[in-house]
Amino acid sequence: MYLFDEPSSYNDVYQRLAVSKLVRSIAEKGKYVLLVEHDITFLDYASDYVQIVYGEPGVYGIVSNLYPSRSGINALLDGFLPLENTRFRDKSVTFDVTTSVETVQSEEVIARYGNLKKKFSGFELEVTAGEITTGTVFGAIGANALGKTTFLRMLAGEEKPDSGEVSLGVKIALKPQYLKADYPGTVQEFINEKVGKGFDDTNLQAYLAGPLKMEKLFPRNVSELSGGELQKLAIVSTFAAEADLYALDEPSAFVDVEDRFVIAKAMGRLVKARGKSAVIIDHDIQLLDLISDRMLVFTGDPGRKGLATAPLGKEEGMNTFLGEIGLSYRRDVKSGRPRVNKPESKRDREQKEKGQYYYAARAGQPIGEDEEEREA
Repeated sequence: MYLFDEPSSYNDVYQRLAVSKLVRSIAEKGKYVLLVEHDITFLDYASDYVQIVYGEPGVYGIVSNLYPSRSGINALLDGFLPLENTRFRDKSVTFDVTTSVETVQSEEVIARYGNLKKKFSGFELEVTAGEITTGTVFGAIGANALGKTTFLRMLAGEEKPDSGEVSLGVKIALKPQYLKADYPGTVQEFINEKVGKGFDDTNLQAYLAGPLKMEKLFPRNVSELSGGELQKLAIVSTFAAEADLYALDEPSAFVDVEDRFVIAKAMGRLVKARGKSAVIIDHDIQLLDLISDRMLVFTGDPGRKGLATAPLGKEEGMNTFLGEIGLSYRRDVKSGRPRVNKPESKRDREQKEKGQYYYAARAGQPIGEDEEEREA
């Protein structure tokens, strides 16, 4: 038996795909593999069966019956376990199966950047010019070491481009990729000293801090928080800041599935409700699919040269990225979530022949029949 505990954390999509193929190859040799994972796309691709662990974090946990991966993941999204007749969440998680620009509330430009270039020893980044508009969530995706964090730091003014200009006349709140737990006090003291009154914002409490149950962390020392708890504190602190643009680098790292859904929905709602903007770097494709209005796709040679597109429509951006890694996605007929097609399956071949790596229905168009259901 081989045991893997959250192998996707900080790995990019290419690396996650390589790990999933390795996991599958071990199973095909007649071995047993137990995988603990928060990335649903990775879990769906790598697993045959799933068990859902639910309960009260830090208090108790219950392990569900064994489910085929598709029905088990859909049960997780529904918040209801049919075999146990148990509801463990009040609301289900749904995905928007259509692509449109209706979610972009405004085309007011708050930031512009020209064709940017930045060189380091052995690495260079080129960014195609673009604009940041209000009420819009920009998802940034690509392999590690292609300059996504550097781009975010240039937006925030922490890095100066060698050529090109960033015109950003607004306040920006930045959550870095790597977090430090070096505050010498409790979470409550950290919030009082570092976050302030922004933490009490009604929308922040309703959409983010409340559902994440941040008050339970108040008596804990910051230095004792787990990776996921520290991540949640950093995300809440970022959105508590008075800013026009929120920039978050890998907010899903170490965060469990339940809280990823909360964070994804909350980030979108806060941006829309406040009329602000956000740029979010992440490797969780489902999270970016759930939250993004537009996409920035990073390609190139990791560690040597990075190339970033201008902001693209979500369908175009996802299609561009999935074409780079050779994966095609369909939509689950029940939940609408994107699912990776099995390599060389009929659906995989059909979509790749059409150049349609990412499937999104148009308004009024049915999702279509699920290939796995038809085969079953």
